[in-house]
Amino acid sequence: MQEQALFDRLGGEAALRAIIDRFVDRLFDDLMIGYLFRAADRERVKAKEYEFAARHLGGPVAYTGRPIREAHRAHRITGGQFMRRLQILKETLASFHVPQEVSEAWIAHTLSLQAEITDNALDQCDPRHSNRSGSA
Repeated sequence: MQEQALFDRLGGEAALRAIIDRFVDRLFDDLMIGYLFRAADRERVKAKEYEFAARHLGGPVAYTGRPIREAHRAHRITGGQFMRRLQILKETLASFHVPQEVSEAWIAHTLSLQAEITDNALDQCDPRHSNRSGSA
């Protein structure tokens, strides 16, 4: 029940809702990627983000949204935009002093979804795929 422990270690529903509220508000208000959310309903995004995060952290919540690939493909999200969202997530988790094991699991889970969310997962903005040798 390690995953259940992550949800509990985070502080359960109240803590997760507070984190998601701030995270989604930052996404919508971000100068670099906020425009991607201009047609989205902020409260619906918060609800689905909460369900999704609670579920992958082992919380007793069902995710009722569309499959991740289906929900994101039409938006043509770039690798750089994906990484910007990840950076906002990292900053939000840090601002709430989320325990390291919870933060690491959440970030790893997010990274595992990159290929489902963006067609160009190997964008140069992804630090895991830096071009150190100078060749492609």
